[in-house]
Amino acid sequence: MNHKLLIVILLLASFLRFYKLASFPVSLSWDEAAIGYDAFSIAKTGHDQYGKKFPILFQSFNDYKLPGYIYVDSIFVKAFDLSEFWVRFPSALFGTFAVFLIYLLFSKILNQKIALSTSFLMAISPWHLQFSRAAFESNAALTIVLLGLTLIFYGFKNKISALAAIPALSISLYFYYSPRIFVPLILIIIALVYKKEITKNLKYFLAGTFIAGLILIPIALMTLSSQGLKRIQEVSIFSDRSIIEPYVLAKASSRNPLASIFLNRRIPLGFATLHGYFSHFSPGFLFFGDDPNPRHRSAFHGNLYILEMPFLLLGLWTLLKQKEKSKFFILSWLLIAPIPAGLAREFPHGLRALLMLPAVLTLSGIGLTVALKLRFAKFAVPLAFAIFVMNYLFTYYIVYPKMAGSAWAYGYKQAISQTSALESSYDRIIFTGSYWKPYIFYLFYNKINPDTFAKNRSETEIGKYRFGVAAWDSGRNFDLEEIEQLKSGRTLLVLSPQELASLKSKEKFQEIKTIYSFPKENEIFKISKWQ
Repeated sequence: MNHKLLIVILLLASFLRFYKLASFPVSLSWDEAAIGYDAFSIAKTGHDQYGKKFPILFQSFNDYKLPGYIYVDSIFVKAFDLSEFWVRFPSALFGTFAVFLIYLLFSKILNQKIALSTSFLMAISPWHLQFSRAAFESNAALTIVLLGLTLIFYGFKNKISALAAIPALSISLYFYYSPRIFVPLILIIIALVYKKEITKNLKYFLAGTFIAGLILIPIALMTLSSQGLKRIQEVSIFSDRSIIEPYVLAKASSRNPLASIFLNRRIPLGFATLHGYFSHFSPGFLFFGDDPNPRHRSAFHGNLYILEMPFLLLGLWTLLKQKEKSKFFILSWLLIAPIPAGLAREFPHGLRALLMLPAVLTLSGIGLTVALKLRFAKFAVPLAFAIFVMNYLFTYYIVYPKMAGSAWAYGYKQAISQTSALESSYDRIIFTGSYWKPYIFYLFYNKINPDTFAKNRSETEIGKYRFGVAAWDSGRNFDLEEIEQLKSGRTLLVLSPQELASLKSKEKFQEIKTIYSFPKENEIFKISKWQ
């Protein structure tokens, strides 16, 4: 019976992650386009878009991406094609596999009933679905961490699992940054809580640790490089001077001898770190969608269903009453996982805190298993979940695209398609950087040969195209003087409505096409020709 239920859960998880995967979210984000084009470049030439041969870190805009997801995606791009579906396919596959691993892991730690409940909650989880349906490296890292932890617990009795466990965990560090903190800490907890079980296959765990050390050498060297440190410096809360400036200024102007103690810059940084950490346990983040990034949550939904609140509390209460070792492991997991997110500037942050999801769902799974023992609950609970899931799916496919289309860079595919059809009639095409960096969408949707792009490797000049630099990068958009300098013969313009309106008072432009948001409510791009 349990195996049949597990199969149904896995089929449900697969359907929810793969259904209309290429179309929802409604557009590739700029990061997804960059991942896809780098995977395409690796598959075609063995180098990234900047010409670096099989890099450990991939330069992406003004940042550096870890290589794991890109290399995995390059396999599918090479075997099939460069498209929205194949860029997102690995994430959906990792997400489905994670549901299975949750069952394996917690059937070993707890029992099969709780494992089934937890895997079911993972299958329908808004938090997990949000990151499984787009090319998010954090989602892949979560699955690999689950694989490594599962192998550890099976490794208590199986030598091969013991040998493979730590190397599997080390691979997660090639996919996302959060495991760099989480993996060492959770391994310490496991070593303390399950030391007797580990000693049975200690030499295999130690051999695996040695192998993991070898696996980590390349990424460790790159992490200490200027490229590797750049990402940490950009997102770290400790590099945010706006937090400490009031204290520094107050200390500089104070003659009070206690100023060095009470106006110490470490005080506001400590408060900000604690604020960021505990924000991930707030009801607003868990149930009501307080994550400020619209790509990290669906419309009107938090990371968990409100229905899960009583099960989460019941599960926590039930776990705290237990004396088994599993209690310390699960609670430690829950407390450790948000640390990386707490050390970063933006919070709460569903992407950086994703590693806490299995622990949260396990508590809900325990509570759900207890509740289902009640006679009335066997009918009422499944019905309630069906209603909540249907509500979530309705908002995800109907409401969310309207609310977050611009956050997913909707309109670039349509604009690139239009300019590609018209480009033979023009000598120059000027494409605004008003929203995101447009060059990456041009490379992706036109499948530009990586060798052709590598000859110039310019984000602003590709053939007859001249691309603007994103406003968030340069701090400004095109003005008339810049456009006049870029004009060459018959010129086609792709501008924001605001840019075109400001220029039309000085020059004559004939509008050819308007690109609208999803659905056709707001104007995004105006395609015009210079008269």
